[in-house]
Amino acid sequence: MFVFGVVAAATGVIVFHLALASTVRANAGIRIPFFRRPEIVPQGSIALRAIGAGLIVFGAVMLSTTAWYLPLLVVLVGPVAALVAIVVHNVLAQRGARV
Repeated sequence: MFVFGVVAAATGVIVFHLALASTVRANAGIRIPFFRRPEIVPQGSIALRAIGAGLIVFGAVMLSTTAWYLPLLVVLVGPVAALVAIVVHNVLAQRGARV
């Protein structure tokens, strides 16, 4: 169960961040809002995010049978990394750099 949970969570984080990377590439030089849709939404990006989020939650549930802190770690690492990527993109976009 532990290995399956780790694989599911890691796959979910990777898929989620692939969707984010395609959104960042499609919105190069444009700020990406946090609570709304970006100006350009690449085809398949929303589906990839949904699949990634589902795998992250599923992996966290599988890991909850081992230790209480593992699901918390899994659920925080992926989204926090995504927020940092969006903040960096927005700072560079505000400076006029091509991201």
